[in-house]
Amino acid sequence: MKSSIFISESLKAACQFLDAQEHQQTINDVELVCQQLVNPNFGIAVLAPFNFGKSTLINALLGKEIMPVKMVRTTGTVIRIKYGKILTTIITLKSGEVIRSNDTEILKEFAVLNRKGQRREDVSSVEVFYPHSLLKNGIELLDLPGTNDREEQDALVRDQLLQVDLVIQILNARQPFTMGEQETLRQWLVDRGIKTVIFVLNRMNELETKNDKNEVYNDILLTTNFFKSDLPKGVKNLYRVDALPALNAKQKRKTGEMFKSGITNFEVNLFTIISLHRKKTNKTRLVRVIAIATKVKSILQKQADDLTVEIKNAENIRNIAIEKGKKRETSLREELKKRVETYRNWLSLNTLVASYQIDAAKALEKNQFENWKNSKFQSTTFGYTQTIQEWVNQSCKEFHKSKPSSINTSFPSYPNTSLPERQNRNAGQWIGDIFNGGANRKKLDQEYENEKWQAYKVAVYNYLYKFSKNALISINEYEKTVAPLITFSIPPESREVVRKRNDLSSINSALETIQNIELQKAKMDKYKLKGLERLKVFFLFWKNWILHSFR
Repeated sequence: MKSSIFISESLKAACQFLDAQEHQQTINDVELVCQQLVNPNFGIAVLAPFNFGKSTLINALLGKEIMPVKMVRTTGTVIRIKYGKILTTIITLKSGEVIRSNDTEILKEFAVLNRKGQRREDVSSVEVFYPHSLLKNGIELLDLPGTNDREEQDALVRDQLLQVDLVIQILNARQPFTMGEQETLRQWLVDRGIKTVIFVLNRMNELETKNDKNEVYNDILLTTNFFKSDLPKGVKNLYRVDALPALNAKQKRKTGEMFKSGITNFEVNLFTIISLHRKKTNKTRLVRVIAIATKVKSILQKQADDLTVEIKNAENIRNIAIEKGKKRETSLREELKKRVETYRNWLSLNTLVASYQIDAAKALEKNQFENWKNSKFQSTTFGYTQTIQEWVNQSCKEFHKSKPSSINTSFPSYPNTSLPERQNRNAGQWIGDIFNGGANRKKLDQEYENEKWQAYKVAVYNYLYKFSKNALISINEYEKTVAPLITFSIPPESREVVRKRNDLSSINSALETIQNIELQKAKMDKYKLKGLERLKVFFLFWKNWILHSFR
């Protein structure tokens, strides 16, 4: 079985994920059971509403009127009764002051409620030391405040129950197992894994007839049988003890009356239970640790489920955004490709020659090439590049990227035209023109004009060739530059989602730790030897009967 310290530290660590305000009680319960897990003493608490006879039963067990007893509510704080060689009462105040007394009269001042039903707020702890065999070997009796009176008293009692190893719940024969007691049994004990409980039915002597006594006892027995006390096999969980007659009989040393009050049988069984439970306190304490751990697990599992849903929703939203972004990237790239392709087609030499050679040659011929270039060719070029650049800039803005440089569009220098030389008429052609009306000259002029026109066309062709070549190179380089920019960058998970993932991982780790703690119970149950335990109970019972019945 895992060490108590490891279990304690693991469970406390799991509580860091609990909301301190919303789950304050659960966190407090964890702290209490973890403290009890490593407590070397064996604590026995006496539980009951006010005036059910808690202090009287303790006095009967000790054989002396040590605890204050009145007909009105008395005990206002937890009184720890421990073994000591002489009767000593120690009051420790919150200021650090320690008050000692050789009797218990001082309890009336510091441990008893005042007339308004209020307890002392300056008291830190109350301890009574007394030489009794029941208290030897680290046994502590806790006289708790009565329940069903004030909320702060109930909270104090509720907390103390997690720090004891055995609970003695007193029932009043005149108010047999009220609904309040049953609810307390469920909420304070059963739901928190406190199953080492025995019930003491007090004041049966106050009932008038035997039938009344039998009816009350059987009614309470039916109820207590539903409560599966974690007691040694062969030990019952319900005892009849008339506390006040028992105390009187003990003080007067009347053995017969002690037997009649039920205190003897109860003491013998109590010693038997203590003898067996002291050897397995780690196991019995672990049961309530597991019960509290299961509550923590339930809370953490709810948190883990909620975080899983939140992370899943965030993932879905992010995936939708990624899918939308990738679709937009494809759309932007396709449109860019379309615009670049349109520009490339226009830049092809054949297209340029077919579209501009004649007009450009005419402008060149008239020495108006620069005007033509600026007004027609250059504006058309910039129209194409502007369309591409605007689309790229819009894409970069959508994807939060910096704008690239503009398309590097350069135009060749002024076309270099090699005009032909005009051919002069020879003597025969000159003479012939006298008789043919200048036909030879006209022919030579036409040939010159044709050659000159061809020269302009060639110059423009070379100009367009250079432009096409350089512009295609430029657009190719530009396209390579902007391609990485028109890319949808997958957004990282938000800090909140990352935090939630880390929290979920830590919570799942805590849940796994709690699950391992829960597995310890299965290991305990595996090795229970019921037959051997019954045999131990039998021998211990008679041993204790001999030791304690005739003192």
